[in-house]
Amino acid sequence: MTHPRKSRGYTAVELLMAISIFAIGVSGIIAMQKVTVVANAHAKNLSIATHIAQAWLDQLATDAAAWNHPSPGNPTPDLGDTTWLTLANGNEGLWLRPAYSGTRNFGAGFDAQGNPVSDANAASAVFCAHIRLSWLYPDTAGNGLMRTEVRVFWVRDGQGGTVNNQPVCSVGTPVDQIEDAPLRYHFVHQASAVKQNTSS
Repeated sequence: MTHPRKSRGYTAVELLMAISIFAIGVSGIIAMQKVTVVANAHAKNLSIATHIAQAWLDQLATDAAAWNHPSPGNPTPDLGDTTWLTLANGNEGLWLRPAYSGTRNFGAGFDAQGNPVSDANAASAVFCAHIRLSWLYPDTAGNGLMRTEVRVFWVRDGQGGTVNNQPVCSVGTPVDQIEDAPLRYHFVHQASAVKQNTSS
């Protein structure tokens, strides 16, 4: 009569196979987690940049409140009374890095949460905004209309940093270098139009 043998546990081969299957599963989960984290970070940055672009369009629309003349009652142009729209004179159709306005508490640079950063603290900016102003209808008749475009950009991960190793919103970075390096930056563009205020 034969007696059943007692179980002695797992063999080394079985243990190695189990560990291998476990390692493959864990590496797949880690890879998926990494992709999810990167995608979430990009979505967050895209959302913040879109908000910044819209905030800039709102600022330019508000800036137009000071643009009232020439008008039938006053032939003297007052576009120079605006903070940023006056940049259209002599720079029409060109991308510009707008200077920070202390009275508006608003400028080109923004931190990681989308809060404005002064030019003095531009090194801490994560996002940067450029504007482009183009005349749709001149203001000589009192009904001026201007196209306003905003471009918000930030550095792509793993693409070598900024074009000149300066902070992303450095005053010293030529604007044309940004548009010539689309592989280094993510971009969000928005456009609108602002109308001269009606004045008697």
